[in-house]
Amino acid sequence: MKEKSAVLISTFVILSALGFMFAASPNVSQLKIGYVNSATILDQIPEAQAAQRKLDALMKAWGDTVNQMSQQYQDKADAYQKQAAMMTDQAKQAAQQDLANLQQQIMQYRQEKVAQGGELDQTREKLMKPIRDKVYKVIAQVAKDQKMQYVFDKRDELAVILYADPSFDITYKVLDILNREGN
Repeated sequence: MKEKSAVLISTFVILSALGFMFAASPNVSQLKIGYVNSATILDQIPEAQAAQRKLDALMKAWGDTVNQMSQQYQDKADAYQKQAAMMTDQAKQAAQQDLANLQQQIMQYRQEKVAQGGELDQTREKLMKPIRDKVYKVIAQVAKDQKMQYVFDKRDELAVILYADPSFDITYKVLDILNREGN
């Protein structure tokens, strides 16, 4: 939430400064700002869809592995509970250590695969970076063609723009170019 507020405040300050700058300068033409919805673009281009399918498959495989490990842990914990009364202190300690080790393995696996900076983030970056670079290049091309000085992103989950006139939305112009390049 703090991050979102900081982005909104920063955007407001930048836009205000730009507005004052352009208002004070009589020789400068009218400021032209556009926006895109990057989520819409990424949802509709085939390369991004394929990358998302790969990421989904990885997450499912990792989820299945975690579920198997968790089931193994639960089975051992249940067996320990049933047999604990008949075990020696040494056998109890060994079983408890085995359960603790298994729980640690599950946590470590999750950390390696899906935690911030883990394999999922690294794979996402590897798959999505070339796609994002291509999209940004086309956004810059459309912005230059439309003589826009700035283009903002208006994603659903993080709106950097609180209001935008739909006539300045270049999302579908970017998609048209990306689709023509892809065919």
